[in-house]
Amino acid sequence: MEGRSLDDEEVLLPSGLEGGRNLLAVAFHRTQQGEVDTWIPLFRELEATVPGLAGYEIPTISGSWKPLRRFIDGGMKAAIPDPLTRRRTVTVYGDVARVTEGLGLPNRSRIAVVLVDREGGVNWMARGPLEGDPPPDLLEALGARG
Repeated sequence: MEGRSLDDEEVLLPSGLEGGRNLLAVAFHRTQQGEVDTWIPLFRELEATVPGLAGYEIPTISGSWKPLRRFIDGGMKAAIPDPLTRRRTVTVYGDVARVTEGLGLPNRSRIAVVLVDREGGVNWMARGPLEGDPPPDLLEALGARG
Protein backbone atom coordinates (compact mmCIF):
# COMPACT_ATOMS: atom_id res chain seq x y z
CA MET A 1 0.00 0.00 0.00
CA GLU A 2 1.04 3.57 -0.50
CA GLY A 3 1.16 6.13 2.26
CA ARG A 4 2.68 9.50 2.94
CA SER A 5 4.64 10.54 6.00
CA LEU A 6 3.80 13.75 7.82
CA ASP A 7 7.10 14.99 6.34
CA ASP A 8 5.31 14.67 2.95
CA GLU A 9 7.40 11.73 1.74
CA GLU A 10 5.81 8.87 -0.22
CA VAL A 11 6.20 5.55 1.61
CA LEU A 12 5.45 2.13 0.15
CA LEU A 13 4.18 -0.18 2.88
CA PRO A 14 5.85 -2.31 4.06
CA SER A 15 8.89 -2.41 1.75
CA GLY A 16 9.61 1.32 2.07
CA LEU A 17 9.70 1.36 5.86
CA GLU A 18 13.02 2.03 7.55
CA GLY A 19 13.39 -1.18 9.54
CA GLY A 20 14.08 -4.72 8.47
CA ARG A 21 11.21 -5.38 10.87
CA ASN A 22 8.67 -2.74 11.78
CA LEU A 23 6.15 -2.29 14.56
CA LEU A 24 3.03 -0.59 13.24
CA ALA A 25 0.29 0.97 15.34
CA VAL A 26 -2.56 0.94 12.83
CA ALA A 27 -5.43 3.25 13.80
CA PHE A 28 -8.81 3.58 12.11
CA HIS A 29 -10.42 6.48 14.01
CA ARG A 30 -9.11 9.79 15.36
CA THR A 31 -10.39 8.78 18.80
CA GLN A 32 -7.90 5.88 18.86
CA GLN A 33 -4.85 8.15 19.26
CA GLY A 34 -4.87 7.46 22.99
CA GLU A 35 -4.46 3.73 22.29
CA VAL A 36 -1.60 4.46 19.88
CA ASP A 37 0.10 6.69 22.44
CA THR A 38 0.30 3.80 24.94
CA TRP A 39 2.57 1.89 22.52
CA ILE A 40 4.95 4.60 21.30
CA PRO A 41 7.28 4.62 24.35
CA LEU A 42 7.70 0.84 23.99
CA PHE A 43 8.37 1.24 20.26
CA ARG A 44 11.18 3.73 21.01
CA GLU A 45 12.60 1.54 23.79
CA LEU A 46 12.65 -1.52 21.54
CA GLU A 47 14.17 0.45 18.63
CA ALA A 48 17.10 1.28 20.92
CA THR A 49 17.71 -2.37 21.83
CA VAL A 50 16.59 -4.45 18.83
CA PRO A 51 18.77 -3.94 15.74
CA GLY A 52 16.88 -3.18 12.54
CA LEU A 53 13.56 -2.40 14.24
CA ALA A 54 11.51 0.74 13.52
CA GLY A 55 8.14 1.79 14.94
CA TYR A 56 5.41 3.63 13.05
CA GLU A 57 1.99 5.14 13.53
CA ILE A 58 -0.27 4.30 10.58
CA PRO A 59 -3.51 6.31 10.54
CA THR A 60 -5.71 4.50 8.02
CA ILE A 61 -8.35 6.76 6.50
CA SER A 62 -11.03 6.15 3.90
CA GLY A 63 -10.08 7.29 0.42
CA SER A 64 -13.14 9.55 0.38
CA TRP A 65 -11.16 11.88 2.69
CA LYS A 66 -8.16 12.08 0.34
CA PRO A 67 -9.15 15.51 -1.06
CA LEU A 68 -8.70 16.84 2.50
CA ARG A 69 -5.34 15.12 3.02
CA ARG A 70 -3.32 18.36 3.29
CA PHE A 71 -5.72 19.69 5.93
CA ILE A 72 -5.93 16.43 7.92
CA ASP A 73 -2.22 15.63 7.74
CA GLY A 74 -1.36 19.28 8.41
CA GLY A 75 -3.40 19.16 11.61
CA MET A 76 -1.61 16.00 12.72
CA LYS A 77 1.79 17.46 11.86
CA ALA A 78 1.08 20.67 13.79
CA ALA A 79 0.31 18.60 16.89
CA ILE A 80 3.56 16.59 16.67
CA PRO A 81 6.71 18.56 17.52
CA ASP A 82 9.08 15.56 17.34
CA PRO A 83 10.71 15.13 13.88
CA LEU A 84 11.11 11.35 14.27
CA THR A 85 7.44 10.93 15.10
CA ARG A 86 6.43 13.06 12.09
CA ARG A 87 8.66 10.98 9.81
CA ARG A 88 7.28 7.78 11.28
CA THR A 89 3.62 8.75 11.07
CA VAL A 90 2.46 7.51 7.68
CA THR A 91 -1.13 8.14 6.66
CA VAL A 92 -2.82 5.74 4.30
CA TYR A 93 -5.85 7.04 2.41
CA GLY A 94 -7.71 4.33 0.56
CA ASP A 95 -9.65 1.12 0.96
CA VAL A 96 -9.69 0.62 4.74
CA ALA A 97 -11.36 -2.79 4.29
CA ARG A 98 -8.25 -3.92 2.38
CA VAL A 99 -6.21 -3.24 5.53
CA THR A 100 -8.63 -4.84 7.98
CA GLU A 101 -9.22 -7.89 5.79
CA GLY A 102 -5.51 -8.23 5.03
CA LEU A 103 -4.78 -8.33 8.76
CA GLY A 104 -7.75 -10.58 9.49
CA LEU A 105 -9.36 -8.01 11.78
CA PRO A 106 -13.04 -8.57 12.62
CA ASN A 107 -13.67 -4.83 13.07
CA ARG A 108 -12.06 -1.39 13.46
CA SER A 109 -13.06 -0.82 17.08
CA ARG A 110 -9.47 -1.12 18.38
CA ILE A 111 -6.08 -0.32 16.92
CA ALA A 112 -3.96 -3.14 15.58
CA VAL A 113 -0.30 -3.32 16.58
CA VAL A 114 1.56 -5.42 14.08
CA LEU A 115 5.15 -6.63 13.71
CA VAL A 116 5.85 -6.94 9.98
CA ASP A 117 8.89 -7.69 7.89
CA ARG A 118 9.75 -5.79 4.70
CA GLU A 119 7.98 -8.41 2.58
CA GLY A 120 4.72 -7.96 4.49
CA GLY A 121 4.91 -11.05 6.66
CA VAL A 122 3.02 -10.57 9.92
CA ASN A 123 5.15 -11.96 12.77
CA TRP A 124 3.01 -10.79 15.69
CA MET A 125 -0.19 -8.83 16.32
CA ALA A 126 -2.20 -7.37 19.21
CA ARG A 127 -5.30 -5.19 19.47
CA GLY A 128 -6.01 -2.18 21.67
CA PRO A 129 -3.85 -0.21 24.08
CA LEU A 130 -0.72 -1.50 25.79
CA GLU A 131 -1.63 -2.37 29.34
CA GLY A 132 1.29 -2.99 31.66
CA ASP A 133 4.53 -4.66 30.69
CA PRO A 134 5.58 -5.44 27.11
CA PRO A 135 3.80 -8.54 25.82
CA PRO A 136 6.11 -11.55 26.31
CA ASP A 137 5.10 -12.98 22.92
CA LEU A 138 6.19 -9.73 21.23
CA LEU A 139 9.55 -9.85 22.98
CA GLU A 140 9.87 -13.48 21.92
CA ALA A 141 9.02 -12.63 18.29
CA LEU A 142 11.70 -9.92 18.39
CA GLY A 143 14.27 -12.14 20.07
CA ALA A 144 14.41 -9.59 22.90
CA ARG A 145 14.46 -10.26 26.62
CA GLY A 146 11.87 -8.79 28.96
